[in-house]
Amino acid sequence: MNPHTELDMQVHTRRRSGVALPMVLSALVLIGVLIAGVMFASVQEFRIGANTQHQTRAATAAEFGLNRVLVDWNPASNTTMLTGDTLKRSYTLSTGGKATVLVTRLPGSFFWVASEGEAGASRVDLSSRRVFGSLLRLDTPEIAFLGALTGRGNVTVGGSALISGYDGPPSGWTGCPAGANVAGVALGDTTPAALKVNGCSGSTCVLGIPAYLQTAVAQDTSTYFKYGNSNYSLLAASATKVIPAGTTLAGVTPVVVGATCQTGLLTNWGDPSRTTPLSPCTRYFPTIHALGNLHITGSKGQGLLLVDGDLQLSGGFYWVGMIVVRGTLRTTGAGAGIIGAVMAANVRLDDDITVTGNSYIRYSSCGAASALQASAMLIPVKERAWVEVF
Repeated sequence: MNPHTELDMQVHTRRRSGVALPMVLSALVLIGVLIAGVMFASVQEFRIGANTQHQTRAATAAEFGLNRVLVDWNPASNTTMLTGDTLKRSYTLSTGGKATVLVTRLPGSFFWVASEGEAGASRVDLSSRRVFGSLLRLDTPEIAFLGALTGRGNVTVGGSALISGYDGPPSGWTGCPAGANVAGVALGDTTPAALKVNGCSGSTCVLGIPAYLQTAVAQDTSTYFKYGNSNYSLLAASATKVIPAGTTLAGVTPVVVGATCQTGLLTNWGDPSRTTPLSPCTRYFPTIHALGNLHITGSKGQGLLLVDGDLQLSGGFYWVGMIVVRGTLRTTGAGAGIIGAVMAANVRLDDDITVTGNSYIRYSSCGAASALQASAMLIPVKERAWVEVF
C-alpha cells in the first residue's frame, strides 16, 4: 500500500464527526420541554378548575348566608335594633364553605344584609371569596283596623267603661307618626239587640268616627285570622311565650336585673311605661300565645297577645299593643286599660263581648303597629334579589 494513502486514511479517520450525541441531547431537551409544558398546562388546568369550583362554592355559601338569616331571624331584633345597629352571624356549610353575615338596621322597616362566602380557606392559593348583598324588610301582618274594638257577635258596654276610636299615642310615647281615627266599635250588627250600651256616667261610652260601624267584614271570621301574607296560626307559631289553657296570671311586670331585661321569664311582657331613664324592657315586645281561656289581673305589658279561648281582664291590667281573641273578651271590676286595638272573633257566638267597670280601650295605631312589627319576620324586598358586592 502506498504509505501516503495509508496516512491519508488515518488522518481522515481522525477527523470524522459524530451526530448521534447531539441528536440524543436535542431529543432529551425537547422531551423535557414537552413534559414541562404538559405539567405546566396540567397545573394551570387544575388551578383554573379548582378556582372555578371554589368560586362557585363561595357564591353558594354567600347565598346560603342570605337565606339562613331569613330562617333564623329573631323577631326580638325588630325592636331592639336601632338605625345603624349591626348584627353578625357565621355559618359553616357541610361542604367546608363558610358564610359571615352582617345585618345593618336601616330607617323604617328595612335591613341591609351583606353575606361573605368563603371556600377553600385551607389553601390560600386556591381560596375564593364572594360577597352578596340584599335589601330586606319586615313582613308586618296586614291587619285593617276597623275599630278600637272589632267583634263578631254581641257586645255589651256599660258602667264607667270607654271605647274610643280616636287615634293617639300611648302615654309617654314619642316619635309616633300621625294616624287616622277609626270607629269605636265595629260589628256585623249594631242594632240594640246586638250592641248594648248601659249606664254610662258623665260621657258617652263609645267614641270614634263613626262611634259605631256596622259592616259585614266584622262578621267574617277571616277578618280575625287572616292578615295578608300572614295568619293567626303563623303568629301563634312564632310566639315567644306560650301559656297553658285555663291559666290565671297576676303580677305580670317587667323584670330587670342589672341593666338587662329578663326576657326569658314567662311573666315579663315588656314595659309599656316610658319612664326617664328608659327601662331596658322598653323595646321588648313579646308575642304571647294562650292555648285556651286566660284570666289576667293586676299586670301590665306590651306586644301581641293571642288567646285561643276567652280572655278575662281585671284588677287594672294595662296593655299596649294588639289583642286577638278567638273567643270572647270580658272585663270586670277595675277592668283593664288597653291602648292599641282589640279583635274578638267570638267563634262560638254563645256569650257577649263585655267591656264594663272602669275599663277602657283606646285605639292607637302606633301601639298596634309596634306590636305587629315586633312579631314580623324578614323577607327580601324583591324575591330572590341580591347584588354581588365583591
